[in-house]
Amino acid sequence: MGEQFQMVRQVFIIGLVWILSACPALYAQMERRDTLPASVVTGVRRLQFDAGEILSTPESVRAAASPLGEGDPIRWIQYLPGVSTGADGTSASFVRGGNMGGNLISLDGVPVYGYSHVLGLTTVVPNDALESVSFAKGGFGGNQGNFSASHIAISTKQPAEDRHHTTLFLNNFLTGGHVSGPISDKMSYALSGRISPLGLEYSALKGLMDGHLGSLDHFKAGVGDLYGKFHWKAGDGKRLTAFVLASLDRYGFNMPDGSDEKMGWSNLVASVRYHKTGKKGTSDLSASYNSYGSSQELSNMFHGTENHFSLRSRLDEITLSEDFAKDSDGAARWKMGGRLRYAAFRPGEVAGAVNRKRLLMASGYLQALHSSKKLNWEGTLRPTAYRSDTTMFSLDINLKGKWQLLPFLALVATADAMSQYYHTLEGLPVGWSMDLLVPSVSKIPAEQMAQGYAGLEATFGDHLFSAGAYIKELNNVVYYKEARNLFNSGISAWQSDVDLGKGDSKGMELMYLYQGKDLQVQAAATLSKSTRKGFSEVNDGKPFHAPFDRRLVGNLSAQWKGISLNFTWQDGNWVNGRGERYTVLDPEGNEVPLEYYASINNYRMPALVRLDIGYQLRWRRGRTAQELNLGVFNVLNHYNPFTIYYDTKEEVWKQLALIPILPNLSYRISF
Repeated sequence: MGEQFQMVRQVFIIGLVWILSACPALYAQMERRDTLPASVVTGVRRLQFDAGEILSTPESVRAAASPLGEGDPIRWIQYLPGVSTGADGTSASFVRGGNMGGNLISLDGVPVYGYSHVLGLTTVVPNDALESVSFAKGGFGGNQGNFSASHIAISTKQPAEDRHHTTLFLNNFLTGGHVSGPISDKMSYALSGRISPLGLEYSALKGLMDGHLGSLDHFKAGVGDLYGKFHWKAGDGKRLTAFVLASLDRYGFNMPDGSDEKMGWSNLVASVRYHKTGKKGTSDLSASYNSYGSSQELSNMFHGTENHFSLRSRLDEITLSEDFAKDSDGAARWKMGGRLRYAAFRPGEVAGAVNRKRLLMASGYLQALHSSKKLNWEGTLRPTAYRSDTTMFSLDINLKGKWQLLPFLALVATADAMSQYYHTLEGLPVGWSMDLLVPSVSKIPAEQMAQGYAGLEATFGDHLFSAGAYIKELNNVVYYKEARNLFNSGISAWQSDVDLGKGDSKGMELMYLYQGKDLQVQAAATLSKSTRKGFSEVNDGKPFHAPFDRRLVGNLSAQWKGISLNFTWQDGNWVNGRGERYTVLDPEGNEVPLEYYASINNYRMPALVRLDIGYQLRWRRGRTAQELNLGVFNVLNHYNPFTIYYDTKEEVWKQLALIPILPNLSYRISF
């Protein structure tokens, strides 16, 4: 486990050297363009607020601090109230005490299950394809379901219809391009591709970095993604759109003890949507295919015997859906629709032992919306029928409203009761790359969530204040209690090795936003407590802290004429601390020392403290626009430990951090 985190840290060192070596060349390029009328562009942080939801522009998303020099949708939500992060610098997010697997990430309405990219540093969706990103924590709409924490909805741009547009970019760990343009008067296209040169950088710099790579050897990386979109104006009020997204992450390295480790994950998402606008309203008919796979392999020598372990998982999903929105001249509107979903799971394939599960899920929804000068509200009913080895039924209920008490003051409230039929196995060892997705079966019913939120929003000119409190209850939370079976055939019978329990979370969420012409300031704070309880076979039945139960999270972001500053302070996450020591006998009769964890998540790590700074410069000459982002991630070089592990050679416990001070660079040219 510890070696994998060391590998990640060493990859950052490679990126740092690459940046330092690339900066002189980029500086020379800028010198050759000294006739261009350079100008600093005012930073953009324009956000729109609705009850339980925040909508952002691509500029705001890219402005979020990131080790890559520009943000992404997941990085953006980590600076909002109600969100706790995983390891410093990674894309793991926990919303209102939920599991990471309770977050739905969708691309134009289609779920993306393997959204992390480049060892968790960014997402698989190219920034150049973004049109908008919305983040909902409550009061969810009718056309999505099967999640229990949050919905990050990513919408992509329509392809350019006037002329061809091309963008080329590079940053610390990715390089690629985006092209968009017309095919004919009625057809247009967009195409994006990105690759990561991590493996090539390592090979080229290995000699220069000899002695600085620690125990990492023969590091290999194959990382890339491809996105394409097609748009056809089929007639008055009619259009057809289709997109494909494919991504791949593969990593491998050797350790001094002779072990060889490999890990990776991949996505293939495709969708076709037909939209029609008529006299009675709008309708959308769509079909999508989704495939997500992950793998982990380990080869090592133990007492002179070579061992090879392999763990693979796969999810294939086909969805048909139809949505209809009825137009109305009055205050009331209606939306309705339905979804039919077929999925095939193969979780935890080990040594040929496969546990296949197929399921069929049908759901419909009816959503009412009302708007007036003083009051806006929405209500949704979503019945679902689910069939795997048993039949299950559920009814989701979502409500949200905003009551304008005074011209500058509004009362906001949301309430939700949701069911989630896909589970991510919580309890696997920290450090494994994959998210093991499993379906609900007869022994493991759907996870259930109920939550409520109420708060006030005050607006004074360019200033917005928001303060509220929430309470959340979870039932049928899945915890994988047999982590020792990760690399044997036992995991193929995962449904026998899980325990079901409950969870609860409560807290306060505060936010201040100033959106001026030259200055934008955003401050957010979350005070919360999240626990897990009621597991009969986990932690002796006693309550324990939820994953990344950070009691206090504070974020401050500011932009002024291209200069940006981001500061975060978060309570330390909880990990399994050292318990009692005991010995067991191996097959040859030798004593092997082991550690017994007296309880789960019983040790709090030090607080996470990080300051990031950046500078953005944009300039244009004719149709050519260029953008340069320079910054430093973790400028204080603060040691932010993520976990602790036991060093078997030194027989001591050690803390492990991921990201030291890291300069970052992002350059983009569009024409």
